[in-house]
Amino acid sequence: MKKSAVFFVTLLVLLGCFVSTGAAEETEHTEATVFANCGEMIIISAVGNPTTGYTWSEPVLSNGLSLIHADYTQFKPGMIGTGGVFEWTVFADTPGFYPFKSEYNRAWENAPAKTLKAVFVYLPDFLNGPNGVVSLRTF
Repeated sequence: MKKSAVFFVTLLVLLGCFVSTGAAEETEHTEATVFANCGEMIIISAVGNPTTGYTWSEPVLSNGLSLIHADYTQFKPGMIGTGGVFEWTVFADTPGFYPFKSEYNRAWENAPAKTLKAVFVYLPDFLNGPNGVVSLRTF
């Protein structure tokens, strides 16, 4: 059992925890790896402004990752033209690697303006990872 725990931790260290942004074909990409314990919720937040026609797409989730809640909160409610924050709460109850993807685009355009990709690494209980709700915020 101890040998498999060391292998799993070594694998996680090799994958690393990174956040990077870059531009390719005029699309802004954000990528992240987020670690959590099994059973913990992860909240992903991204700024957007639907009044411009742009909106974040329904996230693409891997098997085993559940979308618990999705919401949009305007910065200044009732004020036309102001943006806000899109939030998704996800959850997994078994250890593993769970990809997440959402795109910020207009329905009538082919290429997204922004892409948000994340891999959520849910750790087995015996590794005692972070406790509580884990957040990934991109602004």
